[in-house]
Amino acid sequence: MIGSKMKRLFALFSAVFLLFGPGCSGQENPISQEPPEEPVVPPVEQDEPDDPSKTTVVTSLKLGTGMANPLLDFQFCADPTAIEYEGRLYVYGTNDHQQYEEAPSNTYEKIKSLVMMSTDDMVNWTYHGLIPVGEIAPWIIASWAPSIISVPQADGSTLFSLYFSNSGWGTGVIQAKSPVGPWTSPLNTSLIDGNNETVKDSGAIFDPGAVVDDSGVAWVAFGSGQGWIAKLKEDLHTIDGKPVKLPSPYHFEANELNFINGTYVYTFNNDWSDHSPWEYGGTKPTMCSMNYFTSKTPLVTDSWTYGANYFKNPGENNMGYTNNHTHLHKYQGKWYLFYQTNLMQECLGSDGGFRSIYVDQIAVDEENVVIHECIPTKKGVSAIKNLNPFTRQQAATCAATLGIVFNATDTPGHMTVSRGTPCKTANKPKTGVIEVRNVDFASGAKSVSCRLKGEGNVSFRLDSADADDFVTVTGPGSDWKDRTVSCTPGSGVHTLYIILTGSAELDDWQFNK
Repeated sequence: MIGSKMKRLFALFSAVFLLFGPGCSGQENPISQEPPEEPVVPPVEQDEPDDPSKTTVVTSLKLGTGMANPLLDFQFCADPTAIEYEGRLYVYGTNDHQQYEEAPSNTYEKIKSLVMMSTDDMVNWTYHGLIPVGEIAPWIIASWAPSIISVPQADGSTLFSLYFSNSGWGTGVIQAKSPVGPWTSPLNTSLIDGNNETVKDSGAIFDPGAVVDDSGVAWVAFGSGQGWIAKLKEDLHTIDGKPVKLPSPYHFEANELNFINGTYVYTFNNDWSDHSPWEYGGTKPTMCSMNYFTSKTPLVTDSWTYGANYFKNPGENNMGYTNNHTHLHKYQGKWYLFYQTNLMQECLGSDGGFRSIYVDQIAVDEENVVIHECIPTKKGVSAIKNLNPFTRQQAATCAATLGIVFNATDTPGHMTVSRGTPCKTANKPKTGVIEVRNVDFASGAKSVSCRLKGEGNVSFRLDSADADDFVTVTGPGSDWKDRTVSCTPGSGVHTLYIILTGSAELDDWQFNK
């Protein structure tokens, strides 16, 4: 039974990508909006090919452009969710890159991990690597579309619960005491799946969206074809009572819950149809767009009221047609909408439906609980603060990269960087480049300290990847070493470029006054 359902689900998704994927130039665009002019970024020079069949020349949508989208320019990921912890915003997504590495097109069945990253300025992102869901919960079919919540515990710790689509069959959950893990599976099966008497035969039991209300009560929504909501017990991995149907006309996927000014907000992605007749008030939503309903009493189906179509498919704004999945989040006083496009595919020589996470600001009237329409942009958001180079910075913190790969360590969520390529059809480049934006040197620095290893160099440049090195740190060989080298980078705010050559591997860096 599971196998037949999964085949139908994969067939549906594959058909959607074939119809509305990156080659959808025949679709009429009702919005006349010219994309912003983008600087042309030269590719990183590649080594003599190790494999002549690998001919892709990798480029970046972000390096040297000032553009903040996508969040990561080296990793396909989608279906965003986020949570704030100790002043940082942590974002998680479906690991499309795992499917990319194993197959030419995105049918999702190879994906058994999730992506982690964080920021405190909305422009420089620290890549925390992957959550190996298939190892943590070996009973899963796949892991897609995460949603995360956290609840303080009596012992002073915080319990993070990360819900995910166990393929189309169910909704799973893993938990941790840190936003980057280590993660464990509290169950040996899904939180809820097609065996549940209430929801069986109602479509795919997937794409969870969770929220904690002001009373500390946790809720989760899920479903495809029909949206559902259920209350969670205090352990965050047990359904409390029976799920209740949500109003979800023309429902497709991408369920999410928010709690704004005492009001529950349910958002979802409707299907690719005309949505006629439309009998829910307001303006009829466009195809494969995001819509929301609001309620004060979430377990009363008739209490939900339609709000609006707040995010059209990115294809209607010259951003490429794909499936549509958003996350609405308030951080440092501003509301943001995280979403996905397939615009980065070309940079890695692919057209298989592999997606990347984007973000733009969105207007939310909290008093009246009204979500205004968000228009996606290639440029993305601006930094909300400068980066302090006089504190230790993980090498995996970057606004843009080219020719860089990330290496997991024994510490959960901590990555090192080295020269390489995320593209399966390209050879290793001669240099790796990391761009860090809005670096505030204040009145200047006297030295830089790095933790590194390998045979090669780590060099630092200001304001251009092609500028002269103002300091170079030589790799110490096979063992990790802390090295400090004198330098005078100047004062004020700059874009910092970190250049890796040879086998140099960088753990972290810090400038010193």
